[in-house]
Amino acid sequence: MHKLNQILLLSTLVMVNSQVNAGPDKIGNFALIDHEGNFHQLRKYGDSKAVVIISTAVDCQENIERLPKYRLLRTTWERQGVTFLAINSTARDSREDIRRMDDLYNFDLPILLDSSQLVAESLGLTRAGEIIVLEPERFQVLYRGGLDIESRRARPERDIEAREGTSFLADTLQAVVAGVTSFGETVTVAGEGCELGFAALAQHADRTPDYATEIAPLLQEKCVSCHVEGGIAPFAMNSHMMVQGWSPMMKEVVMTKRMPPAQVDPAVNHFDNARYMDAGELQTLIHWIDAGSPRGESEVDPLTLITAPESVWELGEPDYIVEVPTFTIPATGVLDYENITINLSLEKDVWIKSVQHLPGDRRVLHHLLSFIVPADYEERIVEGENDSYREFLEGYAPGKDGAVTFPDNSGMFVPKGSAVQMSLHYTTYGKETVDNTLLGLYFAEAEPQFQYSTYSLSHGGSNLVIPAGVSEHKMSASHLFEDEIMLHGLRPHMHYRGKHMRFSVVYPDGSKADIINVPDYNFAWQPTYRLSEPMLLPAGSRVIVEGAFDNSQYNLGNPDPAAVVKGGAQSWDEMFIGYFSYYKTANN
Repeated sequence: MHKLNQILLLSTLVMVNSQVNAGPDKIGNFALIDHEGNFHQLRKYGDSKAVVIISTAVDCQENIERLPKYRLLRTTWERQGVTFLAINSTARDSREDIRRMDDLYNFDLPILLDSSQLVAESLGLTRAGEIIVLEPERFQVLYRGGLDIESRRARPERDIEAREGTSFLADTLQAVVAGVTSFGETVTVAGEGCELGFAALAQHADRTPDYATEIAPLLQEKCVSCHVEGGIAPFAMNSHMMVQGWSPMMKEVVMTKRMPPAQVDPAVNHFDNARYMDAGELQTLIHWIDAGSPRGESEVDPLTLITAPESVWELGEPDYIVEVPTFTIPATGVLDYENITINLSLEKDVWIKSVQHLPGDRRVLHHLLSFIVPADYEERIVEGENDSYREFLEGYAPGKDGAVTFPDNSGMFVPKGSAVQMSLHYTTYGKETVDNTLLGLYFAEAEPQFQYSTYSLSHGGSNLVIPAGVSEHKMSASHLFEDEIMLHGLRPHMHYRGKHMRFSVVYPDGSKADIINVPDYNFAWQPTYRLSEPMLLPAGSRVIVEGAFDNSQYNLGNPDPAAVVKGGAQSWDEMFIGYFSYYKTANN
Protein backbone atom coordinates (compact mmCIF):
# COMPACT_ATOMS: atom_id res chain seq x y z
CA MET A 1 0.00 0.00 0.00
CA HIS A 2 2.91 2.32 0.80
CA LYS A 3 4.39 1.77 -2.69
CA LEU A 4 1.05 2.52 -4.36
CA ASN A 5 0.65 5.75 -2.37
CA GLN A 6 4.17 6.77 -3.30
CA ILE A 7 3.55 6.29 -7.03
CA LEU A 8 0.25 8.15 -6.81
CA LEU A 9 2.01 11.05 -5.06
CA LEU A 10 4.74 11.12 -7.70
CA SER A 11 2.17 11.02 -10.46
CA THR A 12 0.41 14.00 -8.91
CA LEU A 13 3.69 15.92 -8.89
CA VAL A 14 4.70 15.26 -12.46
CA MET A 15 1.23 15.53 -14.00
CA VAL A 16 0.26 18.81 -12.32
CA ASN A 17 -1.14 21.29 -14.87
CA SER A 18 -0.90 18.62 -17.59
CA GLN A 19 -4.23 19.74 -18.99
CA VAL A 20 -2.99 23.25 -19.71
CA ASN A 21 0.63 22.54 -20.64
CA ALA A 22 1.86 20.74 -23.73
CA GLY A 23 4.23 18.72 -21.56
CA PRO A 24 7.93 18.95 -20.74
CA ASP A 25 10.33 20.86 -22.95
CA LYS A 26 11.50 18.78 -25.89
CA ILE A 27 14.93 18.78 -27.48
CA GLY A 28 16.37 17.20 -30.59
CA ASN A 29 18.59 14.15 -30.56
CA PHE A 30 22.28 15.01 -30.17
CA ALA A 31 25.67 13.32 -30.10
CA LEU A 32 29.05 14.22 -28.61
CA ILE A 33 32.33 12.47 -27.90
CA ASP A 34 33.73 12.49 -24.40
CA HIS A 35 37.16 13.35 -23.02
CA GLU A 36 38.35 9.77 -23.64
CA GLY A 37 37.18 9.76 -27.26
CA ASN A 38 34.02 7.67 -26.77
CA PHE A 39 30.82 8.45 -28.65
CA HIS A 40 27.52 9.24 -26.92
CA GLN A 41 24.14 9.77 -28.58
CA LEU A 42 21.01 10.52 -26.55
CA ARG A 43 18.79 8.16 -28.52
CA LYS A 44 21.09 5.22 -27.79
CA TYR A 45 20.35 5.56 -24.07
CA GLY A 46 16.78 4.42 -24.67
CA ASP A 47 17.17 1.56 -22.18
CA SER A 48 17.93 4.06 -19.39
CA LYS A 49 15.00 5.28 -17.30
CA ALA A 50 16.54 8.75 -17.36
CA VAL A 51 19.78 10.47 -18.34
CA VAL A 52 21.23 12.97 -15.86
CA ILE A 53 23.70 15.47 -17.32
CA ILE A 54 25.89 17.52 -14.97
CA SER A 55 27.40 20.68 -16.45
CA THR A 56 31.09 21.22 -15.62
CA ALA A 57 33.94 23.66 -16.26
CA VAL A 58 37.62 23.27 -15.47
CA ASP A 59 37.94 26.53 -13.55
CA CYS A 60 34.62 26.27 -11.69
CA GLN A 61 35.53 25.67 -8.05
CA GLU A 62 31.89 25.16 -7.16
CA ASN A 63 31.90 22.06 -9.37
CA ILE A 64 34.83 20.64 -7.46
CA GLU A 65 33.28 21.37 -4.08
CA ARG A 66 30.09 19.55 -5.09
CA LEU A 67 31.85 16.41 -6.32
CA PRO A 68 30.95 14.37 -3.18
CA LYS A 69 27.29 15.33 -3.69
CA TYR A 70 27.42 14.37 -7.38
CA ARG A 71 28.88 10.99 -6.40
CA LEU A 72 26.15 10.47 -3.80
CA LEU A 73 23.49 11.35 -6.37
CA ARG A 74 24.99 8.88 -8.81
CA THR A 75 25.37 6.01 -6.36
CA THR A 76 21.78 6.54 -5.22
CA TRP A 77 20.16 6.40 -8.63
CA GLU A 78 22.51 4.68 -11.08
CA ARG A 79 21.71 1.19 -9.83
CA GLN A 80 18.03 1.98 -10.38
CA GLY A 81 18.50 2.46 -14.12
CA VAL A 82 19.52 6.14 -14.36
CA THR A 83 22.53 7.06 -16.53
CA PHE A 84 24.89 9.85 -15.43
CA LEU A 85 27.03 11.96 -17.76
CA ALA A 86 28.93 15.22 -17.42
CA ILE A 87 29.22 17.90 -20.10
CA ASN A 88 31.79 20.63 -20.62
CA SER A 89 30.42 23.49 -22.72
CA THR A 90 33.19 25.98 -22.04
CA ALA A 91 34.95 26.83 -25.28
CA ARG A 92 38.19 27.79 -23.52
CA ASP A 93 38.67 24.35 -21.91
CA SER A 94 40.83 22.02 -24.02
CA ARG A 95 40.55 18.25 -23.85
CA GLU A 96 43.91 18.13 -22.10
CA ASP A 97 42.59 20.56 -19.46
CA ILE A 98 39.51 18.40 -18.95
CA ARG A 99 41.55 15.20 -18.68
CA ARG A 100 43.84 16.80 -16.10
CA MET A 101 40.79 17.88 -14.11
CA ASP A 102 39.40 14.35 -14.23
CA ASP A 103 42.74 12.83 -13.21
CA LEU A 104 43.13 15.29 -10.35
CA TYR A 105 39.62 15.14 -8.90
CA ASN A 106 38.35 11.79 -10.23
CA PHE A 107 35.01 12.86 -11.66
CA ASP A 108 34.57 9.23 -12.71
CA LEU A 109 32.03 10.22 -15.37
CA PRO A 110 32.18 10.50 -19.15
CA ILE A 111 32.63 14.25 -19.77
CA LEU A 112 30.98 15.18 -23.07
CA LEU A 113 32.90 17.77 -25.10
CA ASP A 114 30.60 20.56 -26.29
CA SER A 115 33.09 23.19 -27.44
CA SER A 116 30.58 24.57 -29.97
CA GLN A 117 28.08 25.01 -27.08
CA LEU A 118 25.28 23.92 -29.41
CA VAL A 119 24.14 21.10 -27.13
CA ALA A 120 24.22 23.41 -24.09
CA GLU A 121 22.06 25.86 -26.03
CA SER A 122 19.56 23.12 -26.90
CA LEU A 123 19.42 21.93 -23.28
CA GLY A 124 19.00 25.45 -21.91
CA LEU A 125 22.16 25.26 -19.80
CA THR A 126 23.44 28.59 -18.49
CA ARG A 127 25.86 27.58 -15.72
CA ALA A 128 28.51 25.00 -14.93
CA GLY A 129 26.91 23.22 -12.00
CA GLU A 130 23.43 22.92 -13.47
CA ILE A 131 21.79 19.54 -13.80
CA ILE A 132 19.50 18.35 -16.59
CA VAL A 133 17.30 15.24 -16.34
CA LEU A 134 16.28 13.84 -19.73
CA GLU A 135 13.83 11.16 -20.77
CA PRO A 136 15.83 9.65 -23.67
CA GLU A 137 13.08 7.92 -25.64
CA ARG A 138 10.88 10.99 -26.01
CA PHE A 139 13.71 13.56 -25.86
CA GLN A 140 11.98 15.33 -22.97
CA VAL A 141 13.61 17.63 -20.41
CA LEU A 142 12.09 16.59 -17.07
CA TYR A 143 14.21 18.73 -14.76
CA ARG A 144 16.50 21.72 -15.18
CA GLY A 145 18.29 23.55 -12.37
CA GLY A 146 20.69 23.26 -9.47
CA LEU A 147 21.70 20.23 -7.45
CA ASP A 148 18.60 20.82 -5.32
CA ILE A 149 19.32 18.45 -2.46
CA GLU A 150 17.43 20.47 0.15
CA SER A 151 13.95 19.42 1.20
CA ARG A 152 11.35 20.22 -1.42
CA ARG A 153 9.94 23.67 -0.96
CA ALA A 154 6.26 24.49 -1.08
CA ARG A 155 4.79 25.76 -4.38
CA PRO A 156 1.29 26.98 -3.48
CA GLU A 157 0.56 28.02 -7.07
CA ARG A 158 0.76 24.32 -8.00
CA ASP A 159 -0.99 23.01 -4.87
CA ILE A 160 2.28 21.33 -3.88
CA GLU A 161 3.08 21.28 -0.18
CA ALA A 162 6.57 21.23 1.28
CA ARG A 163 7.78 17.80 2.34
CA GLU A 164 10.80 16.87 4.44
CA GLY A 165 13.42 14.51 3.04
CA THR A 166 12.81 15.05 -0.64
CA SER A 167 13.41 17.61 -3.38
CA PHE A 168 12.17 18.39 -6.88
CA LEU A 169 15.23 16.64 -8.36
CA ALA A 170 14.74 13.56 -6.21
CA ASP A 171 11.01 13.52 -6.92
CA THR A 172 11.67 13.67 -10.67
CA LEU A 173 14.12 10.77 -10.53
CA GLN A 174 11.84 8.76 -8.28
CA ALA A 175 9.00 9.27 -10.75
CA VAL A 176 10.89 7.85 -13.73
CA VAL A 177 12.28 4.99 -11.64
CA ALA A 178 8.75 4.18 -10.46
CA GLY A 179 7.60 3.96 -14.07
CA VAL A 180 5.65 7.20 -14.46
CA THR A 181 5.46 7.92 -18.20
CA SER A 182 3.22 10.99 -18.41
CA PHE A 183 4.74 14.24 -17.23
CA GLY A 184 3.51 17.81 -16.94
CA GLU A 185 5.83 20.70 -17.61
CA THR A 186 9.57 20.67 -17.09
CA VAL A 187 10.43 21.13 -13.40
CA THR A 188 12.71 24.17 -13.21
CA VAL A 189 14.53 25.40 -10.12
CA ALA A 190 17.11 28.13 -9.69
CA GLY A 191 20.44 27.45 -11.35
CA GLU A 192 23.70 27.49 -9.44
CA GLY A 193 27.38 27.44 -10.24
CA CYS A 194 29.65 29.32 -12.63
CA GLU A 195 28.03 31.26 -15.45
CA LEU A 196 28.66 30.04 -18.99
CA GLY A 197 29.25 32.67 -21.64
CA PHE A 198 27.74 32.20 -25.10
CA ALA A 199 29.71 34.67 -27.20
CA ALA A 200 28.87 33.17 -30.61
CA LEU A 201 25.18 32.96 -29.81
CA ALA A 202 25.15 36.61 -28.73
CA GLN A 203 27.09 37.66 -31.81
CA HIS A 204 24.73 35.82 -34.16
CA ALA A 205 21.71 37.19 -32.33
CA ASP A 206 22.94 40.69 -33.18
CA ARG A 207 23.90 39.76 -36.74
CA THR A 208 22.66 36.61 -38.47
CA PRO A 209 25.40 34.87 -40.47
CA ASP A 210 25.28 35.97 -44.11
CA TYR A 211 24.34 33.32 -46.64
CA ALA A 212 26.44 34.57 -49.56
CA THR A 213 29.69 35.35 -47.72
CA GLU A 214 29.62 32.84 -44.84
CA ILE A 215 27.21 29.96 -45.39
CA ALA A 216 27.60 29.23 -49.12
CA PRO A 217 31.46 29.17 -48.95
CA LEU A 218 31.28 26.85 -45.94
CA LEU A 219 28.91 24.46 -47.74
CA GLN A 220 31.04 24.56 -50.86
CA GLU A 221 34.17 23.63 -48.91
CA LYS A 222 32.64 20.93 -46.69
CA CYS A 223 29.58 19.52 -48.46
CA VAL A 224 29.20 20.23 -52.17
CA SER A 225 31.67 17.60 -53.37
CA CYS A 226 29.02 15.00 -52.46
CA HIS A 227 25.89 17.20 -52.56
CA VAL A 228 26.11 17.84 -56.30
CA GLU A 229 24.00 16.76 -59.27
CA GLY A 230 24.75 13.07 -59.82
CA GLY A 231 26.72 12.87 -56.57
CA ILE A 232 26.43 10.26 -53.85
CA ALA A 233 24.39 12.51 -51.53
CA PRO A 234 20.56 12.45 -51.60
CA PHE A 235 20.21 16.07 -52.74
CA ALA A 236 22.28 18.72 -54.49
CA MET A 237 23.23 21.95 -52.72
CA ASN A 238 22.82 23.95 -55.91
CA SER A 239 20.84 26.95 -54.63
CA HIS A 240 19.75 28.76 -51.50
CA MET A 241 16.21 27.47 -51.99
CA MET A 242 17.40 23.87 -51.98
CA VAL A 243 19.55 24.36 -48.88
CA GLN A 244 16.77 26.18 -47.04
CA GLY A 245 14.34 23.37 -47.78
CA TRP A 246 16.72 20.77 -46.39
CA SER A 247 17.97 22.90 -43.48
CA PRO A 248 15.98 21.10 -40.70
CA MET A 249 17.51 17.81 -41.82
CA MET A 250 20.94 19.46 -42.07
CA LYS A 251 20.68 20.56 -38.45
CA GLU A 252 19.61 17.12 -37.29
CA VAL A 253 22.49 15.30 -38.99
CA VAL A 254 25.05 17.86 -37.77
CA MET A 255 23.79 17.73 -34.17
CA THR A 256 23.95 13.91 -34.20
CA LYS A 257 27.37 13.92 -35.93
CA ARG A 258 26.12 11.98 -38.95
CA MET A 259 27.42 14.83 -41.11
CA PRO A 260 29.94 15.81 -42.23
CA PRO A 261 30.81 12.14 -42.81
CA ALA A 262 34.14 10.50 -42.03
CA GLN A 263 34.24 12.04 -38.58
CA VAL A 264 37.30 10.98 -36.64
CA ASP A 265 38.35 12.00 -33.16
CA PRO A 266 40.02 15.39 -33.79
CA ALA A 267 42.34 14.93 -30.82
CA VAL A 268 44.09 11.92 -32.40
CA ASN A 269 46.40 12.93 -35.26
CA HIS A 270 45.13 14.83 -38.29
CA PHE A 271 43.81 13.42 -41.56
CA ASP A 272 43.65 15.18 -44.93
CA ASN A 273 40.22 13.77 -45.78
CA ALA A 274 38.44 13.76 -42.41
CA ARG A 275 36.14 16.70 -43.33
CA TYR A 276 36.58 18.47 -40.00
CA MET A 277 34.22 21.30 -39.01
CA ASP A 278 35.47 23.38 -36.10
CA ALA A 279 33.31 24.89 -33.38
CA GLY A 280 33.02 28.25 -35.10
CA GLU A 281 31.88 26.72 -38.38
CA LEU A 282 29.28 24.58 -36.61
CA GLN A 283 27.95 27.59 -34.69
CA THR A 284 27.72 29.68 -37.86
CA LEU A 285 25.76 27.01 -39.74
CA ILE A 286 23.36 26.02 -36.94
CA HIS A 287 22.65 29.61 -35.82
CA TRP A 288 21.89 30.51 -39.45
CA ILE A 289 19.48 27.58 -39.70
CA ASP A 290 17.88 28.54 -36.36
CA ALA A 291 17.34 32.06 -37.74
CA GLY A 292 15.29 30.61 -40.59
CA SER A 293 18.09 30.13 -43.16
CA PRO A 294 17.68 33.65 -44.61
CA ARG A 295 18.76 34.42 -48.16
CA GLY A 296 20.41 37.74 -47.31
CA GLU A 297 20.80 40.69 -49.63
CA SER A 298 23.36 39.41 -52.15
CA GLU A 299 22.08 39.56 -55.71
CA VAL A 300 24.05 36.48 -56.71
CA ASP A 301 23.50 33.02 -55.18
CA PRO A 302 27.02 31.51 -55.01
CA LEU A 303 25.77 27.92 -55.08
CA THR A 304 24.16 28.46 -58.49
CA LEU A 305 27.58 29.31 -59.94
CA ILE A 306 29.13 25.94 -59.16
CA THR A 307 29.82 23.96 -62.33
CA ALA A 308 30.31 20.23 -62.73
CA PRO A 309 33.87 18.96 -63.31
CA GLU A 310 34.94 18.84 -66.95
CA SER A 311 35.88 15.16 -66.72
CA VAL A 312 34.80 12.19 -64.62
CA TRP A 313 38.51 11.42 -64.33
CA GLU A 314 39.77 13.69 -61.56
CA LEU A 315 43.37 13.62 -62.76
CA GLY A 316 42.62 13.76 -66.47
CA GLU A 317 42.64 10.86 -68.93
CA PRO A 318 44.38 7.83 -67.36
CA ASP A 319 47.44 6.22 -68.93
CA TYR A 320 45.65 2.88 -68.95
CA ILE A 321 41.93 2.11 -68.57
CA VAL A 322 40.79 -1.31 -67.40
CA GLU A 323 37.29 -2.17 -68.58
CA VAL A 324 35.51 -4.37 -66.07
CA PRO A 325 33.15 -6.94 -67.66
CA THR A 326 29.53 -5.84 -67.83
CA PHE A 327 27.30 -7.21 -65.07
CA THR A 328 23.51 -7.21 -65.19
CA ILE A 329 22.15 -6.66 -61.70
CA PRO A 330 18.62 -8.00 -61.12
CA ALA A 331 15.93 -5.96 -59.41
CA THR A 332 15.86 -8.10 -56.27
CA GLY A 333 17.73 -10.90 -54.60
CA VAL A 334 21.01 -11.59 -52.80
CA LEU A 335 24.06 -11.68 -55.03
CA ASP A 336 27.33 -13.52 -54.53
CA TYR A 337 30.52 -11.51 -54.87
CA GLU A 338 31.88 -11.34 -58.42
CA ASN A 339 35.56 -12.33 -58.59
CA ILE A 340 37.31 -11.61 -61.89
CA THR A 341 40.86 -11.48 -63.25
CA ILE A 342 41.67 -9.10 -66.14
CA ASN A 343 45.04 -9.52 -67.85
CA LEU A 344 46.91 -6.25 -68.53
CA SER A 345 48.44 -5.83 -71.99
CA LEU A 346 51.51 -4.00 -70.73
CA GLU A 347 54.62 -4.10 -72.91
CA LYS A 348 56.99 -3.37 -70.01
CA ASP A 349 57.19 -3.13 -66.24
CA VAL A 350 55.47 -0.01 -64.86
CA TRP A 351 54.94 1.76 -61.56
CA ILE A 352 51.44 3.03 -60.75
CA LYS A 353 51.31 6.44 -59.11
CA SER A 354 47.54 7.08 -58.99
CA VAL A 355 44.34 5.05 -59.26
CA GLN A 356 40.66 5.86 -59.78
CA HIS A 357 37.72 3.48 -59.85
CA LEU A 358 34.76 4.78 -61.85
CA PRO A 359 31.61 2.85 -60.86
CA GLY A 360 29.13 2.20 -63.63
CA ASP A 361 26.06 2.42 -61.35
CA ARG A 362 26.62 3.67 -57.80
CA ARG A 363 23.17 2.46 -56.80
CA VAL A 364 24.19 -1.20 -57.04
CA LEU A 365 27.98 -1.30 -56.69
CA HIS A 366 28.48 -1.26 -52.94
CA HIS A 367 32.23 -1.80 -52.92
CA LEU A 368 35.09 -3.49 -54.73
CA LEU A 369 38.70 -4.49 -54.07
CA SER A 370 41.47 -4.47 -56.70
CA PHE A 371 44.78 -6.37 -56.56
CA ILE A 372 47.82 -6.72 -58.80
CA VAL A 373 48.35 -10.44 -59.48
CA PRO A 374 50.20 -12.69 -61.93
CA ALA A 375 48.40 -13.21 -65.25
CA ASP A 376 45.48 -15.68 -65.19
CA TYR A 377 45.57 -15.72 -61.38
CA GLU A 378 42.57 -17.75 -60.16
CA GLU A 379 42.71 -17.67 -56.35
CA ARG A 380 39.45 -16.35 -54.91
CA ILE A 381 39.62 -13.12 -52.91
CA VAL A 382 38.75 -13.43 -49.24
CA GLU A 383 38.37 -9.96 -47.78
CA GLY A 384 40.70 -9.38 -44.87
CA GLU A 385 43.23 -12.06 -45.78
CA ASN A 386 46.77 -11.30 -46.93
CA ASP A 387 48.30 -13.20 -49.84
CA SER A 388 51.98 -12.97 -50.77
CA TYR A 389 51.13 -13.60 -54.43
CA ARG A 390 49.10 -10.45 -54.84
CA GLU A 391 49.46 -6.81 -53.85
CA PHE A 392 46.44 -4.73 -52.83
CA LEU A 393 46.01 -1.92 -55.35
CA GLU A 394 43.00 0.07 -54.15
CA GLY A 395 39.31 -0.18 -53.40
CA TYR A 396 36.02 1.57 -54.00
CA ALA A 397 33.53 2.03 -51.17
CA PRO A 398 31.01 4.62 -49.97
CA GLY A 399 33.01 7.80 -49.44
CA LYS A 400 36.04 6.30 -51.17
CA ASP A 401 35.30 6.99 -54.81
CA GLY A 402 37.82 9.65 -55.82
CA ALA A 403 41.25 9.35 -57.33
CA VAL A 404 43.98 8.06 -54.99
CA THR A 405 47.59 9.15 -55.34
CA PHE A 406 50.26 7.22 -53.48
CA PRO A 407 52.63 9.17 -51.19
CA ASP A 408 55.66 10.95 -52.58
CA ASN A 409 58.45 8.67 -53.80
CA SER A 410 56.23 5.58 -53.59
CA GLY A 411 54.03 3.60 -55.93
CA MET A 412 52.75 0.18 -56.94
CA PHE A 413 55.06 -2.03 -59.00
CA VAL A 414 53.33 -3.85 -61.89
CA PRO A 415 55.56 -6.35 -63.73
CA LYS A 416 54.96 -7.03 -67.42
CA GLY A 417 52.47 -9.88 -67.73
CA SER A 418 50.48 -8.93 -64.62
CA ALA A 419 46.73 -8.81 -64.19
CA VAL A 420 44.18 -6.97 -62.10
CA GLN A 421 42.02 -9.10 -59.86
CA MET A 422 38.75 -7.62 -58.59
CA SER A 423 36.13 -8.63 -56.09
CA LEU A 424 32.87 -6.71 -56.65
CA HIS A 425 29.96 -6.59 -54.20
CA TYR A 426 26.63 -5.70 -55.80
CA THR A 427 23.35 -5.02 -53.99
CA THR A 428 19.92 -4.77 -55.60
CA TYR A 429 17.68 -1.69 -55.29
CA GLY A 430 14.36 -2.74 -56.88
CA LYS A 431 15.13 -2.18 -60.55
CA GLU A 432 17.26 -4.16 -62.98
CA THR A 433 20.34 -2.27 -64.16
CA VAL A 434 23.68 -2.78 -65.88
CA ASP A 435 27.05 -1.91 -64.36
CA ASN A 436 30.07 -1.00 -66.49
CA THR A 437 32.82 -0.09 -64.01
CA LEU A 438 36.17 1.28 -65.16
CA LEU A 439 39.58 1.38 -63.49
CA GLY A 440 41.97 4.16 -64.44
CA LEU A 441 45.72 3.70 -63.89
CA TYR A 442 48.21 6.59 -63.89
CA PHE A 443 51.88 5.65 -64.30
CA ALA A 444 54.84 7.22 -62.51
CA GLU A 445 57.24 9.09 -64.78
CA ALA A 446 60.25 7.81 -62.83
CA GLU A 447 60.72 4.71 -60.71
CA PRO A 448 59.83 5.59 -57.10
CA GLN A 449 61.98 4.51 -54.18
CA PHE A 450 59.34 2.67 -52.18
CA GLN A 451 56.74 -0.03 -52.84
CA TYR A 452 53.40 1.01 -51.30
CA SER A 453 51.60 -1.82 -49.51
CA THR A 454 48.47 -2.50 -47.46
CA TYR A 455 48.20 -5.00 -44.62
CA SER A 456 44.77 -6.32 -43.61
CA LEU A 457 44.64 -6.93 -39.87
CA SER A 458 41.62 -9.20 -39.58
CA HIS A 459 39.84 -10.98 -36.77
CA GLY A 460 36.69 -11.90 -38.64
CA GLY A 461 35.51 -15.03 -40.34
CA SER A 462 34.16 -18.12 -38.67
CA ASN A 463 35.34 -17.16 -35.16
CA LEU A 464 33.22 -13.98 -35.10
CA VAL A 465 29.98 -14.48 -33.15
CA ILE A 466 27.91 -11.51 -31.92
CA PRO A 467 25.07 -12.31 -29.48
CA ALA A 468 21.58 -11.03 -30.22
CA GLY A 469 20.59 -7.69 -28.72
CA VAL A 470 24.03 -6.79 -27.31
CA SER A 471 24.99 -3.14 -27.69
CA GLU A 472 28.76 -3.37 -27.02
CA HIS A 473 30.36 -6.58 -28.31
CA LYS A 474 34.10 -5.90 -28.15
CA MET A 475 36.84 -7.33 -30.34
CA SER A 476 40.54 -6.73 -30.88
CA ALA A 477 43.45 -7.94 -33.00
CA SER A 478 47.15 -7.12 -33.30
CA HIS A 479 50.09 -7.50 -35.68
CA LEU A 480 53.85 -7.12 -35.25
CA PHE A 481 55.68 -5.25 -38.04
CA GLU A 482 59.14 -6.80 -38.24
CA ASP A 483 60.44 -4.02 -40.50
CA GLU A 484 60.48 -0.26 -40.00
CA ILE A 485 57.56 1.27 -41.88
CA MET A 486 56.21 4.70 -42.76
CA LEU A 487 52.47 4.59 -42.08
CA HIS A 488 50.27 6.74 -44.34
CA GLY A 489 46.68 5.42 -44.44
CA LEU A 490 44.17 3.57 -42.29
CA ARG A 491 40.72 2.15 -42.85
CA PRO A 492 38.43 0.40 -40.37
CA HIS A 493 36.01 -2.08 -41.92
CA MET A 494 32.94 -3.61 -40.34
CA HIS A 495 29.37 -4.01 -41.56
CA TYR A 496 25.98 -2.80 -40.31
CA ARG A 497 26.66 -3.65 -36.65
CA GLY A 498 30.00 -1.82 -36.56
CA LYS A 499 30.02 0.68 -33.69
CA HIS A 500 33.52 2.08 -33.13
CA MET A 501 37.14 1.23 -33.86
CA ARG A 502 40.47 2.56 -32.60
CA PHE A 503 43.97 1.84 -33.95
CA SER A 504 47.02 2.15 -31.70
CA VAL A 505 50.69 1.17 -31.67
CA VAL A 506 52.92 -0.27 -28.96
CA TYR A 507 56.49 0.76 -29.71
CA PRO A 508 59.48 -1.52 -29.02
CA ASP A 509 60.25 0.45 -25.83
CA GLY A 510 56.77 -0.39 -24.46
CA SER A 511 55.22 3.06 -24.92
CA LYS A 512 51.82 3.28 -26.57
CA ALA A 513 50.14 5.85 -28.83
CA ASP A 514 46.79 6.16 -30.55
CA ILE A 515 46.90 6.27 -34.35
CA ILE A 516 43.24 6.90 -35.18
CA ASN A 517 39.94 6.83 -33.33
CA VAL A 518 36.65 6.43 -35.20
CA PRO A 519 34.18 6.81 -32.33
CA ASP A 520 31.01 6.33 -34.43
CA TYR A 521 31.67 3.89 -37.26
CA ASN A 522 29.44 4.31 -40.32
CA PHE A 523 29.10 1.42 -42.78
CA ALA A 524 27.88 3.90 -45.40
CA TRP A 525 31.15 5.84 -45.30
CA GLN A 526 34.45 3.96 -45.55
CA PRO A 527 37.34 6.11 -46.77
CA THR A 528 40.97 5.34 -46.24
CA TYR A 529 41.97 8.05 -43.77
CA ARG A 530 45.18 9.73 -44.95
CA LEU A 531 47.54 10.95 -42.24
CA SER A 532 48.57 14.56 -42.80
CA GLU A 533 51.87 13.69 -41.13
CA PRO A 534 52.86 10.04 -41.73
CA MET A 535 53.97 8.02 -38.71
CA LEU A 536 57.32 6.23 -38.57
CA LEU A 537 56.90 2.87 -36.82
CA PRO A 538 60.23 1.29 -35.84
CA ALA A 539 60.91 -2.38 -36.51
CA GLY A 540 59.21 -4.44 -33.81
CA SER A 541 56.22 -2.13 -33.43
CA ARG A 542 52.93 -3.86 -32.68
CA VAL A 543 49.74 -2.33 -34.05
CA ILE A 544 46.44 -3.00 -32.28
CA VAL A 545 42.89 -2.68 -33.55
CA GLU A 546 40.14 -2.47 -30.93
CA GLY A 547 36.46 -1.97 -31.57
CA ALA A 548 32.91 -3.04 -30.87
CA PHE A 549 29.66 -4.03 -32.55
CA ASP A 550 26.17 -2.80 -31.72
CA ASN A 551 23.61 -5.55 -32.36
CA SER A 552 20.85 -3.78 -30.42
CA GLN A 553 17.60 -2.09 -31.44
CA TYR A 554 19.24 1.32 -30.94
CA ASN A 555 21.49 0.75 -33.95
CA LEU A 556 19.24 2.09 -36.71
CA GLY A 557 21.23 0.24 -39.38
CA ASN A 558 20.83 -3.14 -37.69
CA PRO A 559 19.00 -5.57 -40.03
CA ASP A 560 17.87 -7.84 -37.18
CA PRO A 561 18.66 -7.21 -33.48
CA ALA A 562 17.30 -10.67 -32.64
CA ALA A 563 19.88 -12.45 -34.82
CA VAL A 564 23.12 -14.03 -33.65
CA VAL A 565 25.59 -12.59 -36.15
CA LYS A 566 28.59 -14.46 -37.54
CA GLY A 567 31.42 -13.55 -39.86
CA GLY A 568 30.72 -13.55 -43.57
CA ALA A 569 30.87 -11.66 -46.84
CA GLN A 570 27.32 -10.30 -47.01
CA SER A 571 26.46 -6.99 -45.35
CA TRP A 572 24.18 -8.60 -42.74
CA ASP A 573 27.10 -10.81 -41.72
CA GLU A 574 30.08 -9.13 -40.07
CA MET A 575 33.75 -8.43 -40.52
CA PHE A 576 36.39 -6.87 -38.27
CA ILE A 577 39.32 -5.58 -40.33
CA GLY A 578 41.85 -2.81 -39.89
CA TYR A 579 43.72 -1.80 -43.05
CA PHE A 580 47.23 -0.29 -42.71
CA SER A 581 48.75 1.35 -45.82
CA TYR A 582 52.50 2.00 -45.67
CA TYR A 583 55.88 1.42 -47.19
CA LYS A 584 58.99 -0.17 -45.73
CA THR A 585 61.64 2.48 -45.26
CA ALA A 586 64.45 0.09 -46.25
CA ASN A 587 62.44 -1.12 -49.28
CA ASN A 588 63.40 -4.74 -48.58
